[in-house]
Amino acid sequence: MTAPAPQNGVLKPRLSTADVVAITVSSVTPASSVFVIAPFAIQQAGSGAFLSFVLAAVLALMFAWCYGELGRAHRSAGGEYVYAKRVFGGMAGYATFLMVLAMLLFIPPVLATGASTYLNVALGTQFDSQVVALVVVAASYLLGILNIKLNAWVTGICLLLEVAALLVIVALGFGNAQQPASVLLHPQIVTDGVLGVAPMALVLGAVGTALFSYNGFGGAVLMAEDMKDGGQGVPRAVLWSLLLVVAIELLPLTALLIGAPSLEEMIASPDPIGYLLSSHGNETLSRLVAAGIFLSVFNAIIAIVIQIGRVIFSSGRDELWMPALNRAFTRIHPRWESPWLATLFLAIPSALLSFSSNLAEMTSFTVLLIVLVYLIIALCGLFSRVLRRDVEHSFHMPLWPLPALLAVIGAGYLLLNLGLEASSHDLLTILGLLAVSVILYGTYGKLSPAFQKL
Repeated sequence: MTAPAPQNGVLKPRLSTADVVAITVSSVTPASSVFVIAPFAIQQAGSGAFLSFVLAAVLALMFAWCYGELGRAHRSAGGEYVYAKRVFGGMAGYATFLMVLAMLLFIPPVLATGASTYLNVALGTQFDSQVVALVVVAASYLLGILNIKLNAWVTGICLLLEVAALLVIVALGFGNAQQPASVLLHPQIVTDGVLGVAPMALVLGAVGTALFSYNGFGGAVLMAEDMKDGGQGVPRAVLWSLLLVVAIELLPLTALLIGAPSLEEMIASPDPIGYLLSSHGNETLSRLVAAGIFLSVFNAIIAIVIQIGRVIFSSGRDELWMPALNRAFTRIHPRWESPWLATLFLAIPSALLSFSSNLAEMTSFTVLLIVLVYLIIALCGLFSRVLRRDVEHSFHMPLWPLPALLAVIGAGYLLLNLGLEASSHDLLTILGLLAVSVILYGTYGKLSPAFQKL
C-alpha cells in the first residue's frame, strides 16, 4: 500500500527532541561561530572576548526561557512573528516577520563568505570568496528542500565532525598553555600596537557579537509542528541547544586565548585561529581543521534553510501574502514532504548577497537585526501570560517575570549601543522594513481571515 500524499498546509510530524536539537545546534554552527564570528569579538575586546561570551551566555539563557515558554504556549512553525502577533497584535506580527525575514536572508551569505577562507586553506587553492559563497548558499538551498528527517541525520553527522575540528583547537590550546588564566578575567587589548587593559565598555560592546555566535538556539521553536510529541518538547530542545552551543563554543575560545604564544600578536591577527594552528600545529593539521570548519558552515546553512522554509510556510498558511503566493508557500512536495517553494523563496536574494564586498558590514547589520528580534521575544515573554490569559502556558520559565525583564533590559541596552554605532544605511533599512510592514498589514494583513484569527 502506498503512503498517502502529504497534505498542503500541513507538516508531517517526524522529529524527536534529539532530532530538533541536532538541526538547531547545526544551524548555530558552533565551529563557524568560533572561526568566523569570534575573531570579530577578539578584535573588539581582545582577551575580554571571553567575558563577552560568558555574559552573552547568561543573557542568552534569559532569552531561551522566553523562547521555551512562548514555543510551548504558541506552538507554530512561524515562531517569533506568531508570538508577536498573538501578544501585541497584527501590526507587531508583520513588523517582526519582516525583521526575521531580513535576518534569515543575511545569515547564510555572512557565514558562507567567512567560510571561503577555510576552503582555500583546506585545498591549498585561491578560489574567489564571493564565488565560493554563492555556490555554498545555492547548494544549501537545494539540499534544504529534502526530507527533514534525512536532513536531521545529515546535520547530526556533520555536527560531530565540526565538534571534532574544535577539539583540535582545545587540545592545541590547553596542551600548549602559554598565558595565565588571569587573561580571561582581566581583559587586555592592543591599542596603537601596545598591549594594555581593555575597558569594560569594550567587553560589553562585544556581547552583541557573542550573541550572534550563539544565535539560532531559539530556532527549535520553528520545528514545533515537525515534532512527534506535538511540540511538547520545545522547551527542552531550546535549552539543550543553548547548553550545547555555549559549551562547544566557550571551551575552544578559552583554549585559543590560553594557548596563544603572544597575546599581542593573536589579538592583532586578522585570523587568530590560523595563528594558533601555525604556532602549535603543522600544515596538514591546519588543512584538516580548515576542511572541518568549511563543512560545518555548509552544514549550518542547510539547517538555517530548513528553518527559513518553516517561517515562510507559516506565513503562507497565515495568509500574509497575496493569494497566489500563499498557495505556493503552503505547497508540500509529494516526495520530499517539505514546503519546497517556501524554502526556495529567499534562495536568489540570499545568493546575490554573497557578492557583497564587506563581510564586517553585513555582520554588524545582522547583529543589529538579531538583537532587535531578541528584544521582541523578551517583551513577548514578559507580557504573554498577562495579555493572553486564554492561552495555556504549560511551561513556566523560572522566577518569571525576572528572566524576561532581564532579557528586555539586556537587549535594550545592546540595541541602544548598536544603534548609536550603526551606519545611517543600516538604520534607514530598518525604518524601511517597518514602513513596508505597515503597508502589508494595512492591505493583506487586515484582509486575511487566517492572520486575524491567528
